[in-house]
Amino acid sequence: NLMAAEKARDISAFDKCSDYALKGISMLPSDKWESHPDLAVKLYSLAAETEGFLGRHSQMEIYCREVLAQKSISTLQKKDVYLAKLDRMANAALRYDDACRLCLTVLKELGCGFPRGGVMGLMKAVVSVHMTVKMVKQTPTEVLDSLPVVTDPSKLAIMTLLSRLGDWSYLAGEKFAYLAVLAVTNMVQKTLSNGLFDWSAKSLAALGYLSLVAFSDIDTAHYFGERALQMQERCESEAGKARTIYIVHTFLFQHVKPMQSFSKPLIEGYQSGMRTGDKDFAMWCLFFNIVTLYMGGKPLKFIEEQCQASISQMDELKEEEQASCLRMFWQLFFNLMGSSNSTIELCGEAINEQEVVFTDASHAAFVVVKIIASSLSGRYELGAHLNIEKGDKQYLMIKGGINPAFMFWFHRSLCLYAMARKNKKKRRHYMAQAKLIRKEFTKSLKNKNPNVLHYVILLKAEQAALKRKRDQENVRKLYNDAITTAAR
Repeated sequence: NLMAAEKARDISAFDKCSDYALKGISMLPSDKWESHPDLAVKLYSLAAETEGFLGRHSQMEIYCREVLAQKSISTLQKKDVYLAKLDRMANAALRYDDACRLCLTVLKELGCGFPRGGVMGLMKAVVSVHMTVKMVKQTPTEVLDSLPVVTDPSKLAIMTLLSRLGDWSYLAGEKFAYLAVLAVTNMVQKTLSNGLFDWSAKSLAALGYLSLVAFSDIDTAHYFGERALQMQERCESEAGKARTIYIVHTFLFQHVKPMQSFSKPLIEGYQSGMRTGDKDFAMWCLFFNIVTLYMGGKPLKFIEEQCQASISQMDELKEEEQASCLRMFWQLFFNLMGSSNSTIELCGEAINEQEVVFTDASHAAFVVVKIIASSLSGRYELGAHLNIEKGDKQYLMIKGGINPAFMFWFHRSLCLYAMARKNKKKRRHYMAQAKLIRKEFTKSLKNKNPNVLHYVILLKAEQAALKRKRDQENVRKLYNDAITTAAR
């Protein structure tokens, strides 16, 4: 039954895996933890992992409690049960703070400690990023391409937990930011000193993200992203593939590659996540694929149908955060197609914004959707004054934010220019804010970003319309150029 359960899991037949694991558990003797501890922990771990994937969390907790109560079983042997419990805590219950704390406890028991937070933690994080980026840059390509595959169970367990800690500390917000940084740099350093892990490619991609946030270094981020994808291809397991693809195409490549090309790899990331049981990042890949389709100009009806199918799967898998983010875009599409009574409010078939319990990620999606709706429906004052909360900022940075951040700032600047025309008393105030955004886009275009040319041309036309009222012919030409460029 154990072999059958493992085989079923490997081919993503999670219902069958659950059946075989449960049958195996039922056949264990009453003194199983004394007479057959290895067999028992494997069956219970498989059962917990599978029940978690299927969203049957109460049953999963029963299996977890049984294993974690056994004092004779080592922390290393309990690793998969801890992971199931942690995934439930973070991905289903969205208790990122608690997940980070438990993850730190398990890592400490495995011999991998972390400094406390505060100033000391931040200082260590900053130093670690500088040092690790330098280490990777100084490592010859042939060395990265020939790293041996790590097989030591303890090192593998630590790397897996570090990967989770990096994700959840990022989602937990500013107070755990130092942990997100240290988890990533720790993983990259372990890769360089020990060899290739399942999560090595993902950690290198995440280091590319940190180089964008810390140094605004697009070239280094691009290099690390490319190396991460190549490293992922070398991995025998695709356990980290969904996460690698997600990071590269959500945070890095929008500065250097056309976003229309992202859909295929994001779907590949989704499929890989589903095959390996990484449903959390499978659903994030699915979400950003939908957003990419919209940014790429696909027909709204087609995108709306994709939303419906994707949200059904997210709901079935109990991935509530991704479903909440996508529901906001889904309602936007209904509004834009005239299938809703609302234009600005996200209230209709897909979602009611008044009932949403926001996380940082879902609120960032909310403000992106709101700014688009405000700009396209002519509610410019709302768009110009839309409040950006503290938790939104990490997602909406032009360098280091998610790829829809470009779209957010473009529509924000359109609203600011519109308010500059409308409100003469505050014209200089609105134009100053719009100018700052336009300068960022212009700088990005000079760095050969293929995704912002139409933004720059249209914002240049908006600026000219306000500054050169007597030169209408040139202003009209700028608008026509913007239209032609956007239609390509």
